[in-house]
Amino acid sequence: MEFSRTIRVVVLIFGAGLCAVAQNDAPSQGTTPPATRQETTTGPVPAFGQNDTPILNPDNPPISGLDQPTLEMRGATRSFISPGLQVSESADTNTGNQLGASQLKSATRVLGALDLQKFWPKSDLFLEYLGGGVFFSRGKDSVRQLHALAGMFVTRWRTGQITFRDSFSDLPDGSFSVGAYGGAPGLGLARGGVAAGIPGGGLPGFGGGQFGSIGETPRITNLAVADIVQGISPRSAVTVAGGYSTAHFLDDNPKLINSQQFTIETGYSHLLNRRDQLAVVYAFQEFVFPLAAGGKIDVNVVNLRYGRTITGRLNFLVGAGPQYVSIYSPDPNGGISERRWSMSARARLVYKFPKTSLAASYEKYTSSGSGFFAGADTQVARVSVNRPLGRTWEFFGDVGYSYHTRLQSLLFLGTAGANYSDGFAGVALRKQIGRNYGIFAASRFSNLAFDNSFCGNGSACSRISQRYIGTVGVDWHPRPIRIE
Repeated sequence: MEFSRTIRVVVLIFGAGLCAVAQNDAPSQGTTPPATRQETTTGPVPAFGQNDTPILNPDNPPISGLDQPTLEMRGATRSFISPGLQVSESADTNTGNQLGASQLKSATRVLGALDLQKFWPKSDLFLEYLGGGVFFSRGKDSVRQLHALAGMFVTRWRTGQITFRDSFSDLPDGSFSVGAYGGAPGLGLARGGVAAGIPGGGLPGFGGGQFGSIGETPRITNLAVADIVQGISPRSAVTVAGGYSTAHFLDDNPKLINSQQFTIETGYSHLLNRRDQLAVVYAFQEFVFPLAAGGKIDVNVVNLRYGRTITGRLNFLVGAGPQYVSIYSPDPNGGISERRWSMSARARLVYKFPKTSLAASYEKYTSSGSGFFAGADTQVARVSVNRPLGRTWEFFGDVGYSYHTRLQSLLFLGTAGANYSDGFAGVALRKQIGRNYGIFAASRFSNLAFDNSFCGNGSACSRISQRYIGTVGVDWHPRPIRIE
């Protein structure tokens, strides 16, 4: 049953992608300016002395790697330092994400950002620090700190490149959220912005990630990644990537499960034509937990992929394959306690209409369990839309849902229950005021729910956390300071 549900979701997104592809293949109609139909770019000089569009073109990178194309205009190519500041006021119905609780509080957030963007002839460096505090109207912890730091360094040669990325965060109960708080100052690198360097491609779930939160549980997370892309012909490339992520929960109530995730993957991509690619990816993952929580889980994954990119308009990818999961007993003298076959899958569609950008994605993979479980089978779906409303207004909306099934039955740490779901919906409206200021309003709803076995012995208990957040705020982003 679970396998058939997964197939249906992937086929649905695949069908939507084919419809978009068919629309883009049709002859242009009306009076669309030629500039909007232009598909050639000013990317790097083709490798190996060829004049054909190479697979190392940044507008259509290898789909077996971590980078993914963007439909936005190219970023600035000048080195600069950019500060930013944001102040917002929120009304929150459940600031602690407590199960079955509801208590209205107000919260004031003050966030600052400092970005560095530096370019050399063959290398780029991006750094961002994002930090500040949250001031609640009442409660035992009325002041909390938020910190996030991320960086990316890439260096290129004629037929390839290597990229180093790192993202660190120290947060009170989750992650920064555009839908909840109207975004944050800065370029987005520290908040996991894909275009800014945090991996958006590669294996489903490559960078870990946390879904849901119970109680006021601060956590420290870190993701470090290195990946290499090497062209072996004008149409083919091999990719290698390795990553390490960790999640450490600081409070004992509830006692969530710390985890470490190691990932290494390699892939081969072949460019069929200037728009279409095929790829195969193999990866090995290891999830390590405290001994009492479940020992470790090893996963071997193979994915076959197809991708289609039309520069500035369409990015479509679909991939699936088997994964072999080995669950090790927490007993130091024990070995593999369970083996199982399952499926991993990824489908992604990003489409840019004349004024609206639409993104839809679905992933199925093995995850660390977000502190609730010592490993989980995870499915995540999300749809977002972005649209300018006039010259200075912009609308953003997104909706997402994730479902997580426990892989181990041990209950020494973490939470009870066989599965849980985490869903959300949010909207944000922003207006630019002059060159340096902006105002915004945002609203978000989230729902975290455990299954009936969470209560145990058929008894009734609180197993659902719902949260409504409304926010208004202002941000300041002065002109970047050039450093060359």
